[in-house]
Order: sequence, then C-alpha cells, then structure tokens
Amino acid sequence: MSTLFGEPSTTIQDDIPVKSAVYDNSKLGFVELEQKSEGMLDTFTRLKNPDFGKVAEAIGLWGRTVRKASELDEAIGEWLAQPGPALLNVIVNPLELVKPPFIEAKSVAGMELYSARAILHGRGADVLEMLRENF
Repeated sequence: MSTLFGEPSTTIQDDIPVKSAVYDNSKLGFVELEQKSEGMLDTFTRLKNPDFGKVAEAIGLWGRTVRKASELDEAIGEWLAQPGPALLNVIVNPLELVKPPFIEAKSVAGMELYSARAILHGRGADVLEMLRENF
C-alpha cells in the first residue's frame, strides 16, 4: 500500500495550523451499517488501523492518541493549543451506532434479517453485543 499523506504534508511544509481529529472505530462503520440494514452479514469492514497519533508524529505533526474518555478534555486542550498542524486520534467504541436521520421499515426488516443470519452463522454474540451497546 502506498500513501502520500498529501494534505498533512502540505500543512507541515507551509506551517498551516490545521487541527485534524480522527475518530477511530477500527471499521468502515457506515458501510457495515448499510450491509446490515440490507440484511447482509458485514463483510470486509473491520480495519487494522495504525496508531494515527504516532503516524502524525512520524511525519512531523504534533500527534496524540486518546483511548480513555477521562483523557479527552486534557488532550483536546493540548491539541488546540498547538501552534502548528496537529492531529488528535480518538479511539471510539466500534459498536456505537450512528442514528440515521430517519428509520424506514425496510431498514428495520434488514436489521432483523442480518440478526437472524448472524445467529445462524454462529455470530449471535455480535448481535447481543450490538443490542447491549445501543439499547
């Protein structure tokens, strides 16, 4: 895989004080949600992300990763106080669902179909965890 890091490199080169935040849930969440709402098992949506805070530091940005909610306020203050470009990587719960703007009957039926398929494929724990985290 080749990555150019064009935007972060430009902020470093031109010393543009852009503040970037990464909300890292280690998956393609909207793609997974769409797959499930169509009744499909989620496929190829889980990611093995690097520590983006360390990646930022490696290319010359200020970078930090936050893993605990108790560290967030201090990290945000430090991030915003940086005189140059900075990146804050925030690890978030991968099962936290983003509420869609409206819920259609088709999507509800699709989630029911996904749940049934997941259970039949031995992934009932995934369904229970999703329910526990969101209800």
